[in-house]
Order: sequence, then C-alpha cells, then structure tokens
Amino acid sequence: MTDRFLIIGQGILGACVAYELSQRQPNADITVIAAHPLNSGATATGASWGWVNAHTDNDQYYFDFRNASRMLWHDLLADHPDLAAQILPSLVYDLDPEALDAAFLHHRNWGYPVNLLSHNEIQQVTPIFRNAPPKALLTQGELGVEQHIVAEQLLAKSNATCRTAYVHSMILKDGTVTGAMTDQGAVYADKVILAAGHGIPPLLRRLGIHFQLAKSTGLLVRSTPMAPFLDHMIMGHEFHIRQSADGSVLIGGAFDADHGDADLDQAVENLCNLVRLNFDLPSDLEVHKYSLGTRVLPMDGRPKIGFVAPYDTLYALAMHGGVTNAPMAAKTCVDDLLGEPRDTRSLTYDFASSPLSFDPINKDSSDV
Repeated sequence: MTDRFLIIGQGILGACVAYELSQRQPNADITVIAAHPLNSGATATGASWGWVNAHTDNDQYYFDFRNASRMLWHDLLADHPDLAAQILPSLVYDLDPEALDAAFLHHRNWGYPVNLLSHNEIQQVTPIFRNAPPKALLTQGELGVEQHIVAEQLLAKSNATCRTAYVHSMILKDGTVTGAMTDQGAVYADKVILAAGHGIPPLLRRLGIHFQLAKSTGLLVRSTPMAPFLDHMIMGHEFHIRQSADGSVLIGGAFDADHGDADLDQAVENLCNLVRLNFDLPSDLEVHKYSLGTRVLPMDGRPKIGFVAPYDTLYALAMHGGVTNAPMAAKTCVDDLLGEPRDTRSLTYDFASSPLSFDPINKDSSDV
C-alpha cells in the first residue's frame, strides 16, 4: 500500500521534506499545499535573503545541527548542480568587537572554517569596501540560496503534486488526523506535515492546541543586474548584501512599521544608500523589486521539530533560519515519519516534549 503524505507549506522546509521523502520512499504519494505562490512576498521563503550558515550564539548543541545541515546543502548541490545556489565565503561583522572575538573562538574550537580578520586584512580580501570595519569573521563554505527557485526545483525533483489552496483545518476521524480541509475541499493522507510557518499556530488552535511563535519583519531589496563585483556574502550592522549568479544584488535589512518605519519606499532608499555609502559599485544601484518577509521565531529560539501530541499522524516543523536548517530538519522529519532512528546530530527535543511547544488551550483564558 502506498503511503500518502500531505505537506502544508511549499517553502524551503516543505520542499526539502518532499524531496527527502521521495528519495527514501520512492513510491510515496506526496501532496504539497500552500495558500500563496512560492515567489510571493507573502511567504517567508519568497522574502528571504537565503544565507546558509552555522553561526549560533555560542551554542554548540545547535551549532552541530546547523553545521550538519550546511553540509547536507553541499551534498544536495553536488548531486544537483542545477540548483540555484552558490557556495561562497562570508564576511560577518554584525556583532560588537567582544562578541566577534567570542564567536571566533567558539566556532574555531568546534571545527568551523572561520578566521578573524583585521581592518587591513578585510580591505585586502574585499577591496570594494570604502572603509572596512575594524574586524570581521571570514567563513568558508557557506551558501547563498535563491530559496523560491530551489524550493521549486526540489519540489519538481520530488514529483510531488503541488496545489494552491487555503487550509482551513485538520480533519479528525476517531481521534486521528486524516487530512486537511481546504477551500477546495478535503485532502486525505496517512501523515500530515505542517511546514507553514506562521500558518501553524491557527491550525493547531483549531485542534485545541496552543502554540506561539514570535515574529519580526525583514526588508529584502533586489537590484537590477550589475557586473560581477562581489564574491563574498557580507553581514554588516544594518544590512546584509550578496550578489546572485544573475548579477542582481540582494540586500537585506530591518523594517519596523510600529517604531517609525512607516514609509516603506523611504526604508528601501535608506537601505540602498547604505550600500552606496559603504562600497565602490561598478554602476548605479537600481531597485528591481522589494518585499517584506515575516520571520518565524520560536519563543526559545530553537527549532521545533516533531510529532504533535497526542496525534501520531500529525507532524510539524517551525524555526527561524529555515534555509540553513531545512535539509537537516527534513532528514529528522523523515527519520521520524518512517520510524527510523534520528541522526545523532538531530535536536533531541520536539513538539511533544519541549516546555515551550504544544500545550492544550485553557478555554478560560484568552489566546494572545
């Protein structure tokens, strides 16, 4: 009998789960449903800067997970050179000097390919700086991923059936989740996987389960193509910048409409001006498009990956840094779905056991 898997969410997490399932259970019947197109600014994947890295807040436990996922990205790219991703070095100086020193020591001791550069060394490595920062981390083997393109590529390679539909709720039969009700009707499956970011809490709320995610808003600007000039990804205090294979420049920054950033067009111009101010560019920086993305932030900062108790046919994945974590999160998910032992580098807590995971809703209190 062919197992039916329904994945809700077709961003980079959902796409990696579909691909991993297809590789390990080739006869699986996989359906992927999402409310918005992948390249829509309404999705986290469509509005992501796409940086794969293993940087953590000096937390080796989480570092091991992220670094394992980074290496799985290398494997994916080796197996599929057509994926829209580049292996690139990174310059990181979005921390204060003391924090940079601490991050360097921790990550070097964990075996990460990282060096700490001085002002002059940075200027030599990246001469386009008009005034290089005092110090920065230089890391090797990280990736820049065009997430919505790679998600589409992985979904195609998985042979999953992709549908655009709004999911109202889970379908329950005799206490078991058997599918999802959408605005186009019921979709049934043996296992349902939630990989829909901020769409997860309302779906679980309808099951009487409380799950909370924090959020923040990121601004993403893509320029028109320029001549090649940037062979590093750069993470500064107020902006991130990298150049895609097509020559376009991808610039990430913060946007907070609740605290003064009411003018989005001005915020875009301010972000671009930071790049013009800091770098010698081969031509004028012209905006092609921009979008706002809502980051998925678990309350304790770490990924949530696991079955949603008490339902053994309902699984969920929610995390910040989805592009980095997606291959390892997908491997963990499929290990669990197929009843196989988890990789030893997998995070050992999940939705069922974490104190900040799914709790039954107290019907007498408001769900904020």
